[in-house]
Parts: sequence; structure tokens; C-alpha cells
Amino acid sequence: MTTSTLIKVGSVEDFPLHLGTCVKIGEQQIAIFRLPTLQTWYAVQNLNPQNQRMVLSRGITGDENGTPFVACPLHKHRYNLESGECLSDPSISLQTFVVKEEGGLIYLEA
Repeated sequence: MTTSTLIKVGSVEDFPLHLGTCVKIGEQQIAIFRLPTLQTWYAVQNLNPQNQRMVLSRGITGDENGTPFVACPLHKHRYNLESGECLSDPSISLQTFVVKEEGGLIYLEA
């Protein structure tokens, strides 16, 4: 049996609507997205595996047929925010994280 730990990363107000925010936990950068149209939160690694740049928190978010995505701001590769899969190349994917909102605070599950 594995247990998870919740790591506080900020309050709801720290995360602007429709935009990504980068947080650093240890040596890892994580991009957190607050998408109110879908009434949920998403978190993925901030490192774009295609160009090895820490840029995904600055990406453009959208929705394609009900699937939320973030597009890399450099080359526009789109990643599914739920699964981490690259929509243009399924052999590439991002690490995803569980985000929880409790009492106005935001936590990542580790």
C-alpha cells in the first residue's frame, strides 16, 4: 500500500485563471493550470521534452473536443493536460500530477 503526501503550493489567488504558474518542488519545476471552464486544476512537468526548455507554464491553454491541452509557447506542440500525451506525437508524454483544492489552498499530491 502506498500513501501520498500533499504538498502546499499556494492559495487559489496565486494561480491566475486560464494561465499556467510554475512552482518548484525540490529540483523539479511543475506547471499548474487553473481552467475554470472545466472547473478543474491540472499539473504537468514544466520541461518540454521536445526542446528541453522549461516553458510549459507559459504555454497557451485550450480545449479540443472536451480535452484540455497546453501548447508549448515555442513550437506549439500540444499536450493533453489530463494524460500528459503529446497530441501530435503520442510517443512523447509529460509527467502529470494530482492537484487538490482544499479550503482555498492548493496542494500537489506527491
